[in-house]
Amino acid sequence: MAVLSWGKPKLEIVELVDGEIPTTPTWIELDTPVENSTKLTPEKGTRREAKEEGGGTIDIKTDKSKYVLECELFAKKGEDKPIVDSDGVITKNYAIRLSPEDATLTGYLIEKASVSIEDTWDSENGGKWKYMFEALKPTTGNLVKPFTAS
Repeated sequence: MAVLSWGKPKLEIVELVDGEIPTTPTWIELDTPVENSTKLTPEKGTRREAKEEGGGTIDIKTDKSKYVLECELFAKKGEDKPIVDSDGVITKNYAIRLSPEDATLTGYLIEKASVSIEDTWDSENGGKWKYMFEALKPTTGNLVKPFTAS
């Protein structure tokens, strides 16, 4: 049993219906991602300062952070993309959940995400699909929520 929430992640997606996770969702497991390509990256919100003459700071306000969960999948012979795009554009929104290698530990759930894709290629790995799930404001709660599979 692991102590850290790390290792080979299990990624599952579901297409949203009317902007929400369906009542009885059928989660689709994505293929094993390219090694070290799965990342949840926060972008700190814009920081604003109210300054007085002479440089004194009266107040500071920081906007909410943004989050992107990204992963790369191998473009394997005979396999289709798990989410279809048109030149990188995906018009439907999805939910995605990440379970760490030890499923008893906490992973992440993004209930509502705008998805985009980049088709990439390099001589070391060949063709890859880089999916980016940008968290959108859910009906309730935070953009990224803790998730435990078991």
